[in-house]
Amino acid sequence: MRPSPTATAPKRDRECGVSEKPDGQKTDFMGSKPRPMSAGEMNEFLQKPWIAKIACLTPDGSPYIAASWYHWDGVAFWVVPRARSEWAHYLARDPRVHLLIDDPNPPLSKVICEGTAVVVEAAVGPYLDNGEMSIWNKIGTYHTGPRYLGERANEYRGPKNVEPCWTIKIVPRKITTVRYGFQWASRYEHPELIPEDEGRAEVTPVYYG
Repeated sequence: MRPSPTATAPKRDRECGVSEKPDGQKTDFMGSKPRPMSAGEMNEFLQKPWIAKIACLTPDGSPYIAASWYHWDGVAFWVVPRARSEWAHYLARDPRVHLLIDDPNPPLSKVICEGTAVVVEAAVGPYLDNGEMSIWNKIGTYHTGPRYLGERANEYRGPKNVEPCWTIKIVPRKITTVRYGFQWASRYEHPELIPEDEGRAEVTPVYYG
């Protein structure tokens, strides 16, 4: 059964023009103009249990997007694909990668990373031959498991913690952060199209297609 579209959508207060996030926090619906996050804001944002959208390339050059848990260590992103995940093999072949982490509820926030994928472990089990925990097992035990599942982390990880996984480190080349409401950035606006008092555009817009 598909979830109701109103299950996680923010509530809109028509009279006061504010929205309510799922946690009940009141926010300005339209928000402010886009602005970058501070380093502290970005680190705080990335500690929340968002889902990362990871874009890579297939062998024929077609784009491919995967959704994944992630761990941000303050310098790089870490992701743990399953052994048979197609996108792990794509990143091993071509390490160019983009990663998007966003909050869809207003005021909107997003972090975009353009980086290089480094295969640290290729389809290894939870414990290495020397008896040490694999890196992906440590990430799941100490970071992503508790962050995404809380007290129920072991309930999920226990039966699955025998399967081999990859450990991939995404080293950022460029990180772009934005925090904004529904106000447009100035570079997207056409002042000449702003309606006059009678509601008529100052110039006749040209439409293509």
